[in-house]
Amino acid sequence: MQPALLLVVYVALRAAGKKASDTEYFLAGRDLSWPFVGMSLFVTNISAEHVIGLAGDAYRIGMVAGGYEWIAAWDLIILATLFAPLYLRSKVFTIPEFLEHRFGWSLRAFLSANLLLINVLTKNAIALWAGSLLFTMLFDWNQTLVILLLSAFTVLYTIKGGLRAVVYADMIQGTWLILGGVILALAGLMKVGGWGGLLSQTPAPMLQMVKPLDHELPVTGFFVSNFLAAMFYWCMDQTNVQRVLGARSIGDGQKGAIFAGFLKLTTPFILVLPGLIARVLYPNLDRYDSAYPQLVRGLLPVGLRGVVLAGLIAALTSSVSACYNSSATLVVRDFVLRFRPAISEQRQVTIGRWVTVMIAVLSVLAAPLVGLSVTIWHYLQFVSAYLSVPMSAAIFIGLLWKRANLLGALSAVSMGFATALLCFLDQTLGWRLSVLSHPNLNSFLHRSLIVWIVSCLAMVGVSLATQPPELNKVRDYVFGGSIHSWEGLADYRTWALALLVCTIALWWSFR
Repeated sequence: MQPALLLVVYVALRAAGKKASDTEYFLAGRDLSWPFVGMSLFVTNISAEHVIGLAGDAYRIGMVAGGYEWIAAWDLIILATLFAPLYLRSKVFTIPEFLEHRFGWSLRAFLSANLLLINVLTKNAIALWAGSLLFTMLFDWNQTLVILLLSAFTVLYTIKGGLRAVVYADMIQGTWLILGGVILALAGLMKVGGWGGLLSQTPAPMLQMVKPLDHELPVTGFFVSNFLAAMFYWCMDQTNVQRVLGARSIGDGQKGAIFAGFLKLTTPFILVLPGLIARVLYPNLDRYDSAYPQLVRGLLPVGLRGVVLAGLIAALTSSVSACYNSSATLVVRDFVLRFRPAISEQRQVTIGRWVTVMIAVLSVLAAPLVGLSVTIWHYLQFVSAYLSVPMSAAIFIGLLWKRANLLGALSAVSMGFATALLCFLDQTLGWRLSVLSHPNLNSFLHRSLIVWIVSCLAMVGVSLATQPPELNKVRDYVFGGSIHSWEGLADYRTWALALLVCTIALWWSFR
């Protein structure tokens, strides 16, 4: 495991070089080719909560826990087709900066602050807690000490080289993550007698991805609600989209997004499948989230265990470093430069590094809160569905409809968050309000669709009742543009279509 970590540090620091301009530090000089964009998108998303949480939820409810991963491929197609050209043509550093051009400063500040909160309380805190949980279970290490060491290790190369160091390290970490996942999945399948042995020992419903309307994760919840909610994560979240903003061209950004979509298709097989295997081998685990650590401990010799653990650390540090770097970018570009526009590029980088350290400290302090949840993965999806939908609806309608204005967007966000809070409290505190008591509203995915609808209605209603936006707010900041001729295999649309077909085929196969 140690050689893998040393390799990551070496590659990251070599990538950092001596450049310290704001464009280099925050966007890797806008010089990332599509393989780096795609792999970094994939690895930024896959963190310890995926490795531990997906297996834990698969142990609990089956293969359907991986439905989020295949829907993500559709959102990445949307990122490539609609969002990437808009963002890259505008030459912005942050998504909130783009929103100021389209709407105004108040929405930019709101989104930036919201993203910082999400980075600390969900992404970083959950990743650090999940990673430390594995080490505690396998080696009986002190969990607080593990959290501190993991965070400090990640800060090391993030503050040194910025986004380029993060992305180059992602290439090594992504390869290691996939390798570790494949090793564990194959070892588990061999133990249960191969794929046929797993099928014979697993109830058929546990392998089905398509669930009825009254299920916790209904198919309509994935195809509609999760698709809309995840659009925020994949198309509007600074942590992910920052890789696309650093692409050397629009084509590289688009192809990188599609490449990440293909990588997402593998996730259920290397991270969800081990949960089903653990259910067969260890049917009486006290805690669902212990499924993955138990497989590592029970199936792998020391050498292979190190490979898998290195993959986990790679996933964790990649995700956390991405959040650290994006948080620094948000603070510097959306707040510091707002009030001190003449600050030098060198000073911007210095402030960004201090912000990275501050975010790391806050994330370490927030990590123990995750331990209060039943399962890491369910908590993440449950909370994220409600947090992301109002902003997702406001931004998507605003980029789709020229008549949408700032007051409409603010109303959509306000009404959406109020509705989300009501749905969240009703479900967590057991209020059982009559308006939410229908059996098909047991799923938080269907409830988040209600939040989306309320947000859209508020956006449209208030925008129509108030003055239209100025021409400079919509001319270059809404979806549109000419359609270029098809360029065969070199065209991202060819691969986007292939990705769509592959995803549909997978859903059909596991229906």
